[in-house]
Amino acid sequence: MAADLQRSWGIRGQLVVLHDKAPRHFRRLGVEEIHQLWKRLLSDPQLEPLRQLSAGNESLLTCRSSDGTIEMRKSRPMLIVSSTSWTADEDFSILLSALKLYDTKAASRNACSGDCVTLPPLAVLITGKGPLREHYEQEISQMELQQVHIATAWLSAEDYPLLLGSADLGVSMHTSSSGLDLPMKVVDMLGCGTPVCAYRFSCINELVTEANGLVFDSAEELAQHVQDLAESQLSESDGIYQRLFEGAATFRTIDWATNYKRALELF
Repeated sequence: MAADLQRSWGIRGQLVVLHDKAPRHFRRLGVEEIHQLWKRLLSDPQLEPLRQLSAGNESLLTCRSSDGTIEMRKSRPMLIVSSTSWTADEDFSILLSALKLYDTKAASRNACSGDCVTLPPLAVLITGKGPLREHYEQEISQMELQQVHIATAWLSAEDYPLLLGSADLGVSMHTSSSGLDLPMKVVDMLGCGTPVCAYRFSCINELVTEANGLVFDSAEELAQHVQDLAESQLSESDGIYQRLFEGAATFRTIDWATNYKRALELF
């Protein structure tokens, strides 16, 4: 933005770009909160495609142990969240193609009788409403998937930040015709401590960095990112997923008010 103001409009002097931040109620949920959230959300008919991933004392991501405590499931799916206004500005065929590629790889890995590293199933929830929603829902209904489960939904303003605060990964298909606007959905995801995979465009690196996310240009690249992150998350070691998760957590420690004060201090 600062460079464009100087180049295109001839503005001189000190220019400081104040990047947006998520509201304070966008945060990471605790295990108990995740359990209660998903016990409730799975009763929503919109999320029916995800119900088969839980049973009994389980929610989508958590379970109640024999001593009554709530813990994250060892065999839980990886929860991926994307949000959209379902317009032509966001090409969701890229995401759907990436999920198909992941599904093929996961099914092959999980059927392997050798020393193959298995991949977790994916629970994918795409939120929002708009003119192309029905088109993509029809496309999703025709996909033959084994390890990927996709639901589309319109959630309340109260539940949306809770969803982001329970997710493992956010995906943004936002593209910028100006090359200058940054997607608020990514700000919200990172504000909840959720790592992000974002479609690449000219200024996205001002928001999505190697510390908190990954960028992609194609379905193949996105599928590989998801596979790498899923493998890393399963290993529970200090791999790429843990690094990005910690980076997203750092991002959310600086709220809008703090960011504004820092910008003022530069003058």
